[in-house]
Amino acid sequence: GSLACRHRPQSRPLANASQYVLASLSVSLLPPPPLGRNSPLGEGTRHRLGRALRDATGRYSGDEVEVALSGGEYKALVAAGTKLRLVHPDLSTFYSQRALADSASVQLSARDKTNGSGTLHGRSMLVLGSMGGFPTLNELSSQMKNLQARYPKYLHGPQQVGRSRLGRPIEFWCIASDAADCGGRSPKPSALFTALVHAREPQTLMCALRVVEHLLAEGSSGSRAYTHHLLHQRKLLLLPVANPDGYEWNAAHNPHGGGMRRKNGLRTCTSSGSSATDGVDLNRNFGYKWAYDSIGSSASGCSDEYRGTSAFSEPETQAIRSIVRTHGPAAILHWHGWGNDLAFPFSYAFSAALGRDDLYLFQEFAKEMTMRNGYASGRAWEVVGYTTNGEADDWGWGDEHIPSFTLEVGSSRDGFWPSPSRIAPIAEESVWPAMYLLGAAGPQLQIDKVSVSKGVGASGTVQLLFVLQNNGLHDFSHAHSFCVSTSTPGTAILASSAWRSGCWTIAALRSRQTSSLPALAVSLPPSAGQTVEFALNIKALVKTDPLNTAIKLHVHNDEETTRSCDELCLCKQTDSALLSYSHACRKQLKAGSDCRVPLQAKMGANYASGVSDEFFAFKKTTSAQASGGTCKVSTSHRDTLVAVYGACTRVGAQEPLAFSNSEGHLASAEWECAAGRTYYVFWNAQYMPGRHSFTIEESGLNKTIV
Repeated sequence: GSLACRHRPQSRPLANASQYVLASLSVSLLPPPPLGRNSPLGEGTRHRLGRALRDATGRYSGDEVEVALSGGEYKALVAAGTKLRLVHPDLSTFYSQRALADSASVQLSARDKTNGSGTLHGRSMLVLGSMGGFPTLNELSSQMKNLQARYPKYLHGPQQVGRSRLGRPIEFWCIASDAADCGGRSPKPSALFTALVHAREPQTLMCALRVVEHLLAEGSSGSRAYTHHLLHQRKLLLLPVANPDGYEWNAAHNPHGGGMRRKNGLRTCTSSGSSATDGVDLNRNFGYKWAYDSIGSSASGCSDEYRGTSAFSEPETQAIRSIVRTHGPAAILHWHGWGNDLAFPFSYAFSAALGRDDLYLFQEFAKEMTMRNGYASGRAWEVVGYTTNGEADDWGWGDEHIPSFTLEVGSSRDGFWPSPSRIAPIAEESVWPAMYLLGAAGPQLQIDKVSVSKGVGASGTVQLLFVLQNNGLHDFSHAHSFCVSTSTPGTAILASSAWRSGCWTIAALRSRQTSSLPALAVSLPPSAGQTVEFALNIKALVKTDPLNTAIKLHVHNDEETTRSCDELCLCKQTDSALLSYSHACRKQLKAGSDCRVPLQAKMGANYASGVSDEFFAFKKTTSAQASGGTCKVSTSHRDTLVAVYGACTRVGAQEPLAFSNSEGHLASAEWECAAGRTYYVFWNAQYMPGRHSFTIEESGLNKTIV
């Protein structure tokens, strides 16, 4: 059930240049396939090939990697001398055959788990559709009506917001505890979620459906306080099929799944308009920086990245704009496939200015949203590896000033049409990111920082320091209480003039504002090495907000933790209701995985693993250049992506100074540098895996040092 499975080479000729094929190449291939701007590959294909290559050497460990290519791309690569093996001459057929082979076991397993209901997963009520496991438009309509019948108080709609190029209705749904909130702007903070902007990415629809199902089921039952709070205090707008013409084309031409039309229903490439390559790429048709260049979008109607004749020329993008301007969502989430990453603005250029506070917001949200699924995050050129213009996130932030994110779901093995057995697991990875963003659309209080230090009093006394933040996009109108208690034997909260019985009142915080609480003295048990548990309780001091948040904090009672810890000692958790503070957490961080724990780079030759993204710290120390000069990082072979930053914060690297992604040349990035300052070199393993060398040079005062 994976794209890395082996098939006998096919000798059947390609039907036409626009037909998609599945091709295989060796990971250790020398020379590498051309991935730069002079490559015959489209931008999206370069990204997919790069992701597949990294998956092969990192997560999946294989000697070959398979990638989707158009027939034209395949022929051009062969003509350029790239050694390829044609795995399957028709990618759509490959997807449908894979789904057929996988679906029987999935349906049997589902019946066993759900007493014959035919649903997909024990935790999820997602229903398998007839199109390779994915629903047709009619099946989706039935599923939504069934969901509405089950939750009539909360699921409202559908509302038509326009018609597609071929006249199909473009509809969205509203999830709110009061139907009156769904008519337009309302007092409740709202978020907009979209799926199937690209028609050949049906997993995006299943992710959106799983999120809605989760919100309705948990929120209405009250089984989880946070989800119940979201259902009653937020409004969710869902556009499940942003591109109905493209999706229906895929259903008509490939009824068992695997259709490869990405764009909408406009005739742009062939005389009949019935090719998979016809249409406008809706994610290049938004207004902000539309047609900024012909690198991040294309003026060719046959290109996968065709941007259309003008910004918002397509009724589908007009519909999204209409929803946004009518309802005023505070946050937007778009699903796309595939990549296992979370991208945010700006995408149109590396040099695009993003204020420090704005970048901090995006990076902080991204870290929280990917806490459980482990996806990479960053601006498009950081995680995807290339620029795009006329893109939805850029428009959401650039024109509407709404934080907007794109969640790329599924791996290279899943491809555009994951196997039926993969639908539910992939969808589950989207639940937490979506719930977090929906919560952050309004006011949202969370623990921002925790630190533990040795007290100044009696032996065995420590001080707990907490910083709380309204991480949401709306202000609080009321105060909160924050209480700390413990049941660990031998541990006691000491009396304090600042804290009353272990509680502190936090005044109403504005959006993104933090509150540093006074130190809380605690006596720990004498036995070192013991884990001490604290119960943290956050409660709104107003009846209209009944949310009561309970969090467990585990602190390891050892000398190293209480004397030499910092913010990196707070472990990354998959459970937001559990925090763990230990020096062991810091030791577990892989060197290079974060700019705060970088590998060290020096003048001359350096090496990156090529398997995972890595940060290197480089300090210019040459005394001869104290007055300033130019630094350069360059690669000696193969394609890659490098960036240089001037600052590192707890949410990520900031102040981008230079960027290069081997587009038509070896990667080489220069920046003005000063002696004594530390710079952070980011090596993105996006394009070609393997141990890579890069060189750092310093030049100034008519002198070059390597």
